[in-house]
Amino acid sequence: MDYVDRNRASFDKLANQAGMKWRHRELTMQFISGFQMLLGGNRVLDLGCGAGHDALRLKRYDLHVQGLDISEVMLEQAKQKVQDVEFIQGDFRHIPTGDELYDGVWANASLIYLTKEDLHKALDEVYRVLKPGGVFFSSYRLGEGEIVIDNIFNQLYGEQEIQNILRSHGFRIFDRTNTGGQEEPYLSLYAVKQ
Repeated sequence: MDYVDRNRASFDKLANQAGMKWRHRELTMQFISGFQMLLGGNRVLDLGCGAGHDALRLKRYDLHVQGLDISEVMLEQAKQKVQDVEFIQGDFRHIPTGDELYDGVWANASLIYLTKEDLHKALDEVYRVLKPGGVFFSSYRLGEGEIVIDNIFNQLYGEQEIQNILRSHGFRIFDRTNTGGQEEPYLSLYAVKQ
């Protein structure tokens, strides 16, 4: 079993735990209104939508949201929670949609579950599915190396490192914010497809 399959099984298991708190919900509240104001249209991909928390908030801004997640169990929860949003099962490294479909891609602390090598594949996919000038919001846990939390692989990045990676994939970063404090620091980035 590779790390992606192990992550999927762990997310499926976590989805069934009553009262599960999602660590990144505060990022949604802080950044979602700015994200929607930057969009040139209303079609958005919620990359790593999980149980639909962010998709619901994005939808409240009258955005046409499509959610993508690897966990079928979480997607079932999302479908029950959020009406009029299409949720699809898939892998960030091979986004199962056409080219240049989205005005924005929202990746709220979801790309951290990929190795650095696989992050490059996922960023190529994000670039492919975004329209020219499309907005890309993403957040990354800061630090060095890899850690496993709740049997889920997490990749840590240095601030300059992750910004250089995004730039190397054709994104222009125009805003960045540190969040999470010293115990669990994150860097959130707004970027645009050049």
